[in-house]
Amino acid sequence: MFYLSPLLAAMFGAVLGAALERWAAKLSGGRPAVGSRCLVCAVVVACWAAALAASSSSLGGLVLPTVLLCILVPAALTDLQTRRIPNVLTGGGLAVVLLVTALLEPRFANERLIFACAAFTFFLAAALLRPGGIGLGDVKLVAVIGAALGAASVAAIGAALVGGALAGVAIAARHGWGQARTATLPLAPFLAAGSLAVLLLSG
Repeated sequence: MFYLSPLLAAMFGAVLGAALERWAAKLSGGRPAVGSRCLVCAVVVACWAAALAASSSSLGGLVLPTVLLCILVPAALTDLQTRRIPNVLTGGGLAVVLLVTALLEPRFANERLIFACAAFTFFLAAALLRPGGIGLGDVKLVAVIGAALGAASVAAIGAALVGGALAGVAIAARHGWGQARTATLPLAPFLAAGSLAVLLLSG
């Protein structure tokens, strides 16, 4: 049985969270500078890492979620700032996720590849049917989530879509339905939140 102290995991998570925020700032074209966003990322990732360590009993149960975290956090931050998700996070992230799965959890490789293809196909169709509604970066990101979570990606993506819909309702309640219909919301933060929540709940 594999065990990692939640305290050590929290310390590692704090450093990782700050590093991921710095990376996201570089990907967004800004100048990294320590600030409130960096602190928030450090605290959030530290808490998530501690909870994951407390609930996980295998090395694979820690490595793959950490890899996915390293993709989702900068993807969410860059999407919030620039409304785009760099290919290094989606294409490179997919390659790393598939490699880690093949090395540590090969019995899930086929299932996760199927869900990656299914998620990509479904979102690509939605993007083509409604141009401007879903970006190609989001399409590629859901493929990464499918490859990392397999069947659990359905719950993660479903939660993200519900969260996005609720955010749209909140915008409508505050500014009116006309503005809500034309508003564009970054989907990556919702995908990150849904995926990381599912990882904790299934750990």
